[in-house]
Amino acid sequence: MTMEPLVSVNMAAYNAAPYIAEAIQSVMNQTFQNWELIIINDCSTDNTANEIGKFSDERIKVFHNEQNEGIVYTRNRALHYSTGKYISVLDADDVFLPKKLETQVTFLENNTDYGMVGSAFRIINKNSVPAEKPTCLYAKAEYFPAILLFNNFFAHSSVMMRTHLAKEILYKPLIKGYSPCEEYQLYVKIARNHKVYNLPEELVYYREHSSGISKLRQDKINEYIDLIIKNQLMLLHIFPDSKQLDLHKSIRFAFDNIEWNNILAINNWIKKLTDHNRLYKIYNSHFEDYLASKWYEIAKFNANFGIRMLIQYYSSPLSFNAVISFEQRKLLLHRCLYEFKRNLF
Repeated sequence: MTMEPLVSVNMAAYNAAPYIAEAIQSVMNQTFQNWELIIINDCSTDNTANEIGKFSDERIKVFHNEQNEGIVYTRNRALHYSTGKYISVLDADDVFLPKKLETQVTFLENNTDYGMVGSAFRIINKNSVPAEKPTCLYAKAEYFPAILLFNNFFAHSSVMMRTHLAKEILYKPLIKGYSPCEEYQLYVKIARNHKVYNLPEELVYYREHSSGISKLRQDKINEYIDLIIKNQLMLLHIFPDSKQLDLHKSIRFAFDNIEWNNILAINNWIKKLTDHNRLYKIYNSHFEDYLASKWYEIAKFNANFGIRMLIQYYSSPLSFNAVISFEQRKLLLHRCLYEFKRNLF
């Protein structure tokens, strides 16, 4: 009697012949073995089908699109055939590390209020040589809905979702036809009503190579990222122009050497986000916690403005948010005073 799989690993494949065998083998090598692998070959014109055919395991279920349908259709078709309690995504050129499924199944089984979990990952090149250090997109779970208002915070192949949520929401193109970032939009919708999180463990190798979509269509990717962010801001009844959108995105990556006029603009924008959320109640109180942490980081990195920065920082009610400790405020005060005195001489 065949055991029902607990995890459905979904793989969309298009002209993935150089890498797909390594991807499939990484599923075979999992310490957790109660899985099915759903592969949708999107009418590949290379040797992808033959590479898939080298594996003989009843848990591997292969379907072929009769014509090239694109990534959104193909991902949703994989969801349709999935029977597991959980969906674990694996792009055809990425690699699971051996404990990927075991670690995330354990987390979701023990944390039933979470709808999705990702992990740290390590970038590899076209020759499967890994980067020196992993990438860990870590943050408090409570911050994720706010973080997703600024940028995607998950590596797709690191994600495991509850199947009923993925099937309910589906991958959806922002416009008819080709539409990258379909996964970002899915994460936003899951995070709206369910907790999401990134585990600090490194569980995936994420491949970067010159033929990847992120290199060939970065302009389009950026366009769709902007659209997903705008759609979220619209829920707050905020309708940014291109300059305001660039300012909004800059808050996510706090940095130094910001021009003073932009410091003032960031402060005003954060106040606008706070005011609109208090009015329309889209996000919970952790939204302000996240904004407060970003405003503190911006002030800390730009303490070179001295007393001006200190006054501007405390002009925001978020400067008194409880997530900013007394020690952090003391550090900012000392930095700003130091810069003020240094600039006197």
